[in-house]
Amino acid sequence: MKFLPLLFSFLFLHFLVFAQSRYEVSSGVEFNTAQEQASAGDTIVWESGVYDDTRLDINKDGLIVTAEPYGTVLFKGASRVTINADSITFSGFQYVGGVIGNLDVIRVYGSDVLITHVNIQNYTSFKYLRVYEASRRTTISYCNFENRLNLDDQNILSILVGDEPGYHKIQYCSFKNFEGIGLDEGIEPIRIGVSSQGHLDSRTLVEYCYFTRCNGDGEIISHKARQNVYRYNTFENNPVAELVLRHGDEGIVYGNFFINNMGGVRIREGSHHFIYNNYFERLNSRVIYLMNDPSDPLNDIHIYHNTIINSEEVRLGGTGNNPPTNVTLANNVFTDPKIRLFQEATGNEIWMGNLSFGTLGIDLPSTGLSNADPALIENTEGFFQPDSNSPVIAAASAGYPAIPLFPGMDYDHEIMLDLMKESRPDSIADRAIGASEFSSTVSVQPHATEMNTGPSYLFDKPVDYVAVNTSQLYIGAEGDNKSITVSSNINWTVTSSDGWISTDPPSGSGDAPLNITIDANPDTLNRSGTLTIAGGTQSVTINVYQDPGEPEPVDTVETPINDMLLFPNPTNGNLRVSNLPPEIYSSHVELVDQNGRKLFSREYLIVDNELVVDLDNVVPGIYLLNLTFMRQNGTVYRELLHKIVRN
Repeated sequence: MKFLPLLFSFLFLHFLVFAQSRYEVSSGVEFNTAQEQASAGDTIVWESGVYDDTRLDINKDGLIVTAEPYGTVLFKGASRVTINADSITFSGFQYVGGVIGNLDVIRVYGSDVLITHVNIQNYTSFKYLRVYEASRRTTISYCNFENRLNLDDQNILSILVGDEPGYHKIQYCSFKNFEGIGLDEGIEPIRIGVSSQGHLDSRTLVEYCYFTRCNGDGEIISHKARQNVYRYNTFENNPVAELVLRHGDEGIVYGNFFINNMGGVRIREGSHHFIYNNYFERLNSRVIYLMNDPSDPLNDIHIYHNTIINSEEVRLGGTGNNPPTNVTLANNVFTDPKIRLFQEATGNEIWMGNLSFGTLGIDLPSTGLSNADPALIENTEGFFQPDSNSPVIAAASAGYPAIPLFPGMDYDHEIMLDLMKESRPDSIADRAIGASEFSSTVSVQPHATEMNTGPSYLFDKPVDYVAVNTSQLYIGAEGDNKSITVSSNINWTVTSSDGWISTDPPSGSGDAPLNITIDANPDTLNRSGTLTIAGGTQSVTINVYQDPGEPEPVDTVETPINDMLLFPNPTNGNLRVSNLPPEIYSSHVELVDQNGRKLFSREYLIVDNELVVDLDNVVPGIYLLNLTFMRQNGTVYRELLHKIVRN
């Protein structure tokens, strides 16, 4: 009878395999039905295709929601997703060219959520991805965040912080092509915490991510909560931005490459920050900037084992009434500056075992900063590392303050590894100065690149798409010029339904602006037309509406729509549609501004033959209201388009 345990094991495994179900869906309705039927451990697979205006609310714990194959399911229009449940995997989707106004593309409220191999690109939205305070242990991996079309003051990936550490991870992601002029414009690729959460422990890990052409704000990463770790990332070709440690204390920055940016690390506020084992080259404004700021003066700043080459100076914050205190610089290499190595010394810095080569820019400290050529050689990858005869080898000094290890996290707080994760000697005195130990076999080069971060399918073009950042254009009677953005990965052409609508260019390839010219309306009636942008099997249509030559007045009390009544118009808040026939069960409502941007897209149930649309949060202006009235069986009863005014 020895075979019985094996039999029971086989039956148990057989039960586990067949207990998990797979649901294939190709619409929002099918997804909702599958979610109702599914149990924890089940998989909902979206079929390949391009989907418009698809809102997903994931409310059941333990589901796997995925595209198969990865990258072949693309959402656009008003598509977005909210994850309210725990232990969710959300993978393989693309969100491209959508317009959702002040909404987020992905919102996460649940815990133990994995978001992986997702591409969000060319969207008009509030944030691309937001993780809320109640969430714990959300992991975001191999995702691409690129080119938000609106330049409003909102960051791209936001991690909010609660009373307990979140232990979130952002790994192997790419952040690319955010337009702007830097400064304080608010389009930070990553912000962890907000100013009011600066006293809270987040313990978020950002690792192996790639940042390039992130110009929407001066802060590529904005650290606004405590005890976050930033390691093995690459910041490359960001001409107006840098990594910034803000309100939260105890930021850990190590193993990163800062190449050809405005700056490297700026520390504006807080205490007990550690910057070590980083590589800085060709920075054109500053390498490390310790600010002299009265809001939260810097204290206990530690700069260890960094290599700084061919860059502007390290600014030590000595100019002003609030200089940093307890600043320790240990075992760094500063060489070949563009002008000078340092600026704004306080005179109270602690220098230990540093090596400099070039114009110093400050008075030479009495100890801890030696002048000698570090003998770094350029390797085959174009980066610099110690030669075999370099004076940095086995020359480090001990005695600098220890790096803390935050509870529940695992990172190299003892600097037992160098920049390339090669082992350092156990004895500090036997370690090399700078970020790298000598090696004849390992080349210094970034861990994160454009090719090994983000979804791999982006290089394979798994699905053709054409999308635009508007669905409708509202034009004044005098004629107008409008510009929209076409998002595509194929060639496309534009067809106009009427001669009074023309475009420049008439065709294009990939992502491109499209200029639309509308002739003045000589008639006394509204007129409408369409633009169709098509490529391959994909197409998108833009409805164009123009006022008459003599503007029509907007009713001030109520607007009859046959037997229905829409009032008040103009409105100070709620808008009502009354006298609806009893067979109308629900209504799909879209609100579009004069630039064609869809501000919201919602479903409303009809109560007592009346529809009430809440416009309290809509700014004053003229809008188009699209109403699609539905019967209970899902068929369309009637569609209406009406111009409204929000006071």
